[in-house]
Amino acid sequence: MTGTAGNNHCWKIFRKIQAKSIEVDDLGKAKSFQICSLQRPHMRAFHTSWFCFFIAFTAWFGIQPLIPTIRKELGLSKKEVARSGIASISATIIVRIAVGPLCDKFGPKRVMSGLLIGGAIPLAFSGLIRDGLGLIIVRLCIGVLGGAFIPCQFWTSAMFNVKIVGTANALVGGWGNLGGGFTFIIMTALFELVQLCGADEFLAWKIALVIPAVVVIGFGILILWTSDDCPQGNWLLKKLPEKDSFNKQRAKNVDSSCEDDESDTEDGCEEHWVWNHIWLIITIAVLVIQYGLCFGVEIAVNTVMNLYFLYKFEKDGCTEGLQDVVQTNITTNMISTTTIAPSDDPNPCSILSQDTASLIASLFGLMNLCARALGGIFSDFFRKHLQIPGRLLAHVICMTAEGVFLIIFSQMETIPIAIITMVAFSLFVQMSEGSTFAIVPYIYPRRVGIVAGFVGAGGNAGALIWNTIWLNLVDTDPSRWFLLLGIFVLCGNVLTLLIQVQRTRIWNVFESCSYHKRGMIQN
Repeated sequence: MTGTAGNNHCWKIFRKIQAKSIEVDDLGKAKSFQICSLQRPHMRAFHTSWFCFFIAFTAWFGIQPLIPTIRKELGLSKKEVARSGIASISATIIVRIAVGPLCDKFGPKRVMSGLLIGGAIPLAFSGLIRDGLGLIIVRLCIGVLGGAFIPCQFWTSAMFNVKIVGTANALVGGWGNLGGGFTFIIMTALFELVQLCGADEFLAWKIALVIPAVVVIGFGILILWTSDDCPQGNWLLKKLPEKDSFNKQRAKNVDSSCEDDESDTEDGCEEHWVWNHIWLIITIAVLVIQYGLCFGVEIAVNTVMNLYFLYKFEKDGCTEGLQDVVQTNITTNMISTTTIAPSDDPNPCSILSQDTASLIASLFGLMNLCARALGGIFSDFFRKHLQIPGRLLAHVICMTAEGVFLIIFSQMETIPIAIITMVAFSLFVQMSEGSTFAIVPYIYPRRVGIVAGFVGAGGNAGALIWNTIWLNLVDTDPSRWFLLLGIFVLCGNVLTLLIQVQRTRIWNVFESCSYHKRGMIQN
């Protein structure tokens, strides 16, 4: 009876939460959160968007925790593994650029569903690979799942008011990216579970990868009937004039256009139009680069972090080789001899095991539980006090800390300190992602999908570059890779000076600060 009463009490609380109405603006966008609610359309879309991105991210990197076992079965070199990591990112660049306009045309729900199903199918058949080329092709096809980020961000941009859209985008993006850490835990657990059921390790990794593929396909189908595209309902059922009106309404929070500025002449308007579009292109280009310096770094690190710990921290005096390892034998005459014996371990000199390295690497992705959201909250806080320049200032602070901690991590020589530093730079990498997409909805509100698509693709383009550099350093000095990343991030951070949002730049933060102080004095 006690259990039944408790369940009834919980159900009443849940019903009460669902019954609460969400305050909306003139466009039907939510002006507040009710995290525990699944109410349609706003909170249902919120939870659907992040969870779909979460399972997409988990499946996208599902192969990575099992790479040591796959490498052992197929006899792959470090560089062959690195090339497959590059392949997993390459497809996502094209997909993200294409997905933005598709979201503008069809809405986020159908686009998300198509990506989930399209990327999960090759994952299910990944057990058929027989060599390094096969691994590259499969990971290239699975990379379609990385495009799920764009409908995820588009969804919340369509559902939430401009005052909290930074936090909304950061929450769904961060909780989705959490899959990058979760996959190192769940895939390792599934691998071990399948082995406990009687399969050998080479069959176990193949079966383990089928499970997330089935889950992703299932949710790809389910969301078509359980969520909405926008506050007005189904995107495709809206008439064209209404949809155009909805797109135009996105721009209501943008600074007044030239058409509304009575002081401008017709020629002046045309000149303003040209310059605004020039700065629009420059701003998008800068954000593309900078997203490559935060999300690109995260993606690249997700593909190498477990391997980095395996390669970096080795036993003293051990000569690593995929085929051979030095062993010492004691004969019956108490004579010590050294022989070369074959090893089936691809990392015989590593202090860590595959499971331990994966567990450590999972900490990097698991920081997304709060880190990316903190970036959005940080940006919203600065906007509240310093307007749009405040968002740019928050962005600069996050990226500066990211670059500094990347450089510090590259110098770490002990595992405990390396883990602590990794968590620190992970925090700021993901906060930088949140601060980036807190700016995106303001760039060109009438075409959020296109802007989000290009900026999102910049993240994967950056990851492609970073993984290519890793390919050339993995056999010589992998620590130098993190040093170079830190330097690139600090240099790219300077480009924030070129960003123009609503005709303001970062140095206008001083004007906003003075205005805020005057307001406080008057009050």
